[in-house]
Amino acid sequence: MEDKSICPFLEIMSFLSKKWILLIIQSISEWCMSYTDIEKNLTWVNPRILSNRLKELQELWFVEKKIISETPLKAIYCLTKKWDSLSKQVESLSDWARKNLDK
Repeated sequence: MEDKSICPFLEIMSFLSKKWILLIIQSISEWCMSYTDIEKNLTWVNPRILSNRLKELQELWFVEKKIISETPLKAIYCLTKKWDSLSKQVESLSDWARKNLDK
């Protein structure tokens, strides 16, 4: 039987290379942020795209949406431990690219 699934490495690289994914992750890497704050940081990103990318990040458990019990209710987006484990690999790949891929 032929396995038609994509190699997991190619699958994650394809996801991470989607437009705005890494910039969205970078914008919430220091602390959890509300959608509005993320949108303010990434003014050039279409709001619909931003919303879709956040949902995709949630589906892969890289980002968690938390509801804060305030009045009015507030949602914040936080990076997960799953992202933390991958972020070290992304940083290593980024370092390698800076050192080896001269312009």
